[in-house]
Formats: sequence, C-alpha cells, structure tokens
Amino acid sequence: MRTEHSSPARDPLAVGVGVFIGCTPLFGLHLALSLAAATLLRLNRLKVYLAANISNPLFLPFLLFAEIQTGAWLRRGEFHALSREALTAIEPWQFGLDLVLGSLVVGVVLGVTMAALTHVTLRGRRADPDFDALAGRAAERYARTSLTAWEFASAKLRRDPIYRTAIGRDLLPGGDTLVDIGCGQGLTLALLVEAGRVAPSSRWTHYPTLIGVDTRPRVADLAREALADAGVTILCADARTTAVPACDAVLLFDVLHLVPRDAQVDLLVAVRSSLRPGGVVLVREADTTTGWRFALVRVGNRLKALLGGRWRQTFAFRSPDEWRECFARAGYRHEVFPGPATHPFGNTLFRLRSDE
Repeated sequence: MRTEHSSPARDPLAVGVGVFIGCTPLFGLHLALSLAAATLLRLNRLKVYLAANISNPLFLPFLLFAEIQTGAWLRRGEFHALSREALTAIEPWQFGLDLVLGSLVVGVVLGVTMAALTHVTLRGRRADPDFDALAGRAAERYARTSLTAWEFASAKLRRDPIYRTAIGRDLLPGGDTLVDIGCGQGLTLALLVEAGRVAPSSRWTHYPTLIGVDTRPRVADLAREALADAGVTILCADARTTAVPACDAVLLFDVLHLVPRDAQVDLLVAVRSSLRPGGVVLVREADTTTGWRFALVRVGNRLKALLGGRWRQTFAFRSPDEWRECFARAGYRHEVFPGPATHPFGNTLFRLRSDE
C-alpha cells in the first residue's frame, strides 16, 4: 500500500489531490473520493487518503473558517463580521454557498502548496536516482524479516547522508575485506552487497568479504537474516574483547561515543593492528560544537538507548579537536569531512590511516 504507484514524480501529486479532497465539505465521503481519484489517476491510494485527513479535528475549525471567509470575500467582496448579531442575521444557505466556493479555492491553494513542499522534500532523491535505486534494493532485503525493519532501512539509507558518502570510491579505496563495527542491522553492509552487484566501472566501492560486529543479539540476528544469501559474516561480539579480523577497511559509525573514554584509544589501536597496508578507517561522531544540532544527536541517542532497554547507557562524546588528539594517540593520520549543513544532526566524518 505504501509503495504502489509511488515515485518522486507521483507522490507530490498524490499529496496535492488528497489535500484538495480533504478541503471539500463532503465529510463522510473523503475515503471513497480518495480511493476513486487515486485509482483513476494511478496514484498511491494510501498517501492520497492520508493527505485528505488534513480535515482532522485539530485543523478542521481553522479550515472551515478560512473556507467560509474566502467564499464570502469572493462572492460579496467582504468577510463575515465576527459578531453574534451579524452571524445570526445571515441565512444558512449563504454559509453553504460560501463554504462550497471557499473550499474549492482553499483546496486548490493548499493542495498546490503541499504538493510543492513534497516535491522539494523528495528533490534530493531525484538528484541521485542511481543511489536511490541502490538503497531501495538494499532495503528490500529487510522486507522478509519485518515491515518495521524494511521501513526503517528504507528511510535511514535514503535520509542519512553517511551511507551515500561512505560507499563512494573517494573515501573507501576498495580491497578484499571490510569490517563494520557496531553494524546494527547491517544497513551499510546491505548497501555494499548491492553495490558489489553493479558493474565494476560504477562509482560504488566493492569488498568481496564483508564482516559485521555488534554486541546486541537481536539486531545481529536481524542483520544475519537479511544478509544470509550474500555470504556476509555477522558476529555478535564486543570488538573491545574480540580480535578484529585482518581487513582493508573498518567502519565505526556512531560507535566510539558508546565506549568509555579510557577505552576509545585502546579500541582504535586494536583496529589499527588489524589493518592491511593502505587500509582506512571511517569514523562518524557527533560534533559537540554544533549547538542545537548536537543536542538533537544527544536526544536521539538517549531515546535509542531507552527503547533498547539500556537505561544506564552513558555517552563519551568529544569535540572535533579532542577526537583529533585521540586519533593521534592511537597512531593515525586523519582527514575531516564535516557533515552537510542541510542535515539536522551535527556529525563529522573522519578518515583515518595508519602512521606506519
């Protein structure tokens, strides 16, 4: 239901049509009208009907007021006076005519506005259709595990810029083995699997051997199930106490701040000892200097910990300068790639190489 007739071109139209229907005073018929219009225009029925719910109890009083006043101004060149005497003196059918005419105008204006906003929101996906298709195939792997996992994978892969950035050849030079520490349900690994199935001349990097490591049994099982046919190895282990396999690249996305400060350097040293010559480590961490954007990161981490049952989870965030010092102590040279200013979360990506 979510994906039928869905595309960056059709979804804005579905929203616009739904909002227009929701503005009409045909209460009780919005569902039928939404299904009929979506079927006739080959639009997503669910999205049309959800948009039609603009006439929900919270917004309906304001919507009706705007429609009646718009109709009055169009029919007589003046608004209804907001007094009891003036309102009781008007015939009911006058309100009805004002409402009908006003609903058509307000519906068109709101429909076009919401369609335009939807178009702007989805524009980033159209700007890179190749990656969008790649992310879609990676997300589909989770449809066989649960719809929740699939929806999360689809949204996360498309909305979080780390995935688009990480699999590009500019950051990951390629090689034989990549290890994703703190892999979660394996989203990056799924993306790399699908990237490996594209022609070698593509702009995506490729690693024949992929290994994921995570301490949480449930998400490790989810990753294992989604990637079962791709030959990906998922280890349910703690990288601080388990030897990291020899590899050409290591990913540490939003992981180091979950490790106590005094153990962060030790983990980085252990990772460096597993890197083959020319290997790289990609680290994404929150930027504590980004104000409200960092505050969003903190809130997100706390909610994630609470939902995962980790009530006493502590976080060891550092400023970018402190991370640079930490990397130097572990024996790395580093490059910095600040997160996009358009993204609401304050993150920074570091690429590390061994000094040896």
